Amino acid sequence: MFVLINCVIVQVKKAVTKQRMKRYKIICYCGTAIMVGTDKAALLNRVYQYNHTAAQICTIYLTVALVSMLLGIISSSFPDSAPCAMPIAWNGTLQVFLYLNAYFHLSIMEVYPELLHLTISFMVTSVLFSIYWSFCTRSHSRFL
Repeated sequence: MFVLINCVIVQVKKAVTKQRMKRYKIICYCGTAIMVGTDKAALLNRVYQYNHTAAQICTIYLTVALVSMLLGIISSSFPDSAPCAMPIAWNGTLQVFLYLNAYFHLSIMEVYPELLHLTISFMVTSVLFSIYWSFCTRSHSRFL
């Protein structure tokens, strides 16, 4: 009886993981498409006018975010063979939402040109979202 229950729990965990990886892949695909489709040069030029160092940091972040999204696509496409597939897909998906947050803050520079306030707003909302994301995406399968 115990072996049967344990087998069912393992099957449920695998099904939950498979569904989660499928969702991570969809979100990473969408984020990559949005990132490739947007005009980042115009945004970075606006930042560059206000602060050269901030533009360089934004460029580095955009590169890291794109690489994370692409790794998320790869790891969620091949979860059985990719090392650390779940955390890498999780990080890629998180970077999609953080990129959208950064894109929003960079886009409103025309309306609100105070770079320091936008930077603080970006950091606060990113930290809050990351904390919420980590709590929402924890594996609840340990309670089964």
